Amino acid sequence: MDVWYSFAKSIVRGYLTLFVDKINVSGGSLLPGGPKIIVANHTNVTDAFVLPFLTKEKIHFLIQAETFTLPVIGRLLTLADQIPVYLGQGRDALDVAREKLSLGHSVAIFPEGRLNDGRSFHRAGAGAALLALESGAPIVPVGFFVPDQYARPIKGHFHQRDTLGRWQFGGQCFVRIGDPWQLTASFQEKVNYRELRKTTEKMMNRVAELVSLAQDEARRLGVMA
Repeated sequence: MDVWYSFAKSIVRGYLTLFVDKINVSGGSLLPGGPKIIVANHTNVTDAFVLPFLTKEKIHFLIQAETFTLPVIGRLLTLADQIPVYLGQGRDALDVAREKLSLGHSVAIFPEGRLNDGRSFHRAGAGAALLALESGAPIVPVGFFVPDQYARPIKGHFHQRDTLGRWQFGGQCFVRIGDPWQLTASFQEKVNYRELRKTTEKMMNRVAELVSLAQDEARRLGVMA
């Protein structure tokens, strides 16, 4: 693991230490070693801070390219070898991700491409499914849930547009990791857009089930408002 990735992890570790009381993880033993494609829902900005601590291996995140233009943060993401996704050039980002997988690394993708409101998912892109087919790496679904009382919306202004993102302050972050999913060789032989969409929907249904399990655990512990 390189020094810049470790440095970036130390920064987000500081945030988690200060503002997250506990990370409640279930299914961590399901994470396979070696190259994998981690897919997750995208409700809170800070959920992405948790993913690097689910495995000791380095993770390459696919991140919207505008983030790399931010002072300091953008430079650190570049030095930590993260992957920018430019509008209309998603295929280029997938090519880089496939190269990382071929080197034995793991990648993380938020298939929705943007934050949701915590109540429903946005339509997911098919990039993760396509990457799994082309690379042969397993998909590992992950579901995040943070009770509303601990998620604070923060407004911003980014590239001449207003933004609104939820950040966790206090409480527990519930993480549920699902079984690795290896797409079959028979499917690879007949891949087409319709099949990619069906696979993507199945993938997001698995993520939704994990989010539901995370919510159930929060209710069981009595930490939901």
